[in-house]
Amino acid sequence: MRIAVTGTGSFLGSRILRRLATSRGGDAVLALDIAPPPQALGVRHCLLDFSAPAADQKLLDVFREHEVAAVVHTAFFTNPRRDRSHSHELESIGTLGLLAAAAAAGVEHVVMRSFTAVYGARGQNPNFLTEDHPLQRNPELAWARDKLEAEEHAAAFARRYPQMKVTVLRFAPLFGPLVRTFYTAIFDRRVVPVPMGYDPLVQLLHPEDALEALEAAVARAPRGAFNVVPKAAIPLLSALHLAGKIPVPVPHPLAYAAADALWTAGLGAAPGAFIDYARFLCVADGSRAESALGFTPRYRSRDALAAYLEYRHPRGPAPEAEARA
Repeated sequence: MRIAVTGTGSFLGSRILRRLATSRGGDAVLALDIAPPPQALGVRHCLLDFSAPAADQKLLDVFREHEVAAVVHTAFFTNPRRDRSHSHELESIGTLGLLAAAAAAGVEHVVMRSFTAVYGARGQNPNFLTEDHPLQRNPELAWARDKLEAEEHAAAFARRYPQMKVTVLRFAPLFGPLVRTFYTAIFDRRVVPVPMGYDPLVQLLHPEDALEALEAAVARAPRGAFNVVPKAAIPLLSALHLAGKIPVPVPHPLAYAAADALWTAGLGAAPGAFIDYARFLCVADGSRAESALGFTPRYRSRDALAAYLEYRHPRGPAPEAEARA
């Protein structure tokens, strides 16, 4: 069975490509991206731009030519983009074209990466969001909207083509060595503004757990959406305290306005709508993934944070240890 992996230039896509090439052999894996993968992997590569005209037809030709039986779709932006039209073309329209080509080529299984952020952060959210909870569209947050539309396309194709298994994995924010996103950028600062009076639980997923879940989804091919989350959540202020950061409470109306102003000026890492995730709960339940995928996370949110800090901000030896050395 040949497996095609999209978005192989991304953090998660490059690593699942390497894992599949190691476990199944390079000839069994096909990389679909603009940039070629490392030659040492020995995998096949097809240059593909999901935002280009007629990308769906090219995908169909590639799937047929290489006899692709499964697709791992990771071509999504982890950071918000100022070019909204390009993001929409890549993530929403690109996913639509990929699903259409997969169905026409007789691909048996599609695994799509998604994000727990598609649930939306709301004051009415339950303590743990299950996969049956409705996804809430935020018109002010294009980053999440495009991913939600991609999920809607996946659900529609799963209903229309029952012979094609579609698996959607909703990952909590990744934290760990080599991860660099606007989420991790918060913990690279010494002083961190936080909405005054709020301390929501947050989930931080170690990359190793994310890769284990992806491999399990490829092997088991379950249908439907699954939350992939760490063992335990952690309060935001506790995470900042453990990281040695200084939280500065800011009235939330001012926080939204300041974040939007910095984003518009090209100085901010994310638009103001992301402040919702620092105010309200968006914590997902991972029991369905454990039962259907056989996936049990090894790391807690606290562990993932510690792994990132050790990689990004390693502490030197203690004074007494340095003296002994």
